[in-house]
Amino acid sequence: MSFIPIYRALAASADVTSLVNIETQAFEDVAPFGTAPPYIVWQTMSGQSQNHLDEPANFDDTQYQVMVYATNARTAYEIRDAVRSALEQHSWILNPSISQYDSKAKLYGRGFDANWILAR
Repeated sequence: MSFIPIYRALAASADVTSLVNIETQAFEDVAPFGTAPPYIVWQTMSGQSQNHLDEPANFDDTQYQVMVYATNARTAYEIRDAVRSALEQHSWILNPSISQYDSKAKLYGRGFDANWILAR
C-alpha cells in the first residue's frame, strides 16, 4: 500500500488550520494520551492494489476513516466539515456521517469514511 498524504492535505487547508493546530492536534492511528481536544485522528481501514495482468499495479485504492474529537458536538461538526472539504478534493467520501459520544472521556466524535486512490 502507498502512504496517504492526509497530514499534508490537512496542513494545506486554511480552513482546517484555522480550527486546529495540525502540528499538535492531528494524528495517524491514535492520539497520544493526554492530548487536549479538539483533535483529529485518521487510520487506514483497508486497501487494494489495482493490479493488471500485463503489468504491476499503477495505483492503490485505500479506504480510511477520519474522526474528530471535541468537548462539544458543534466544534466536532465544524472541524469535521472543514477536514472533509480539504480531503474531498483527493478522495471519495463513502460514509459522511459517523457520530459517537465517549461518556468516559466526555468527548464527541464526528467523522467519515473515504477512499483515496493514489497513483504509484
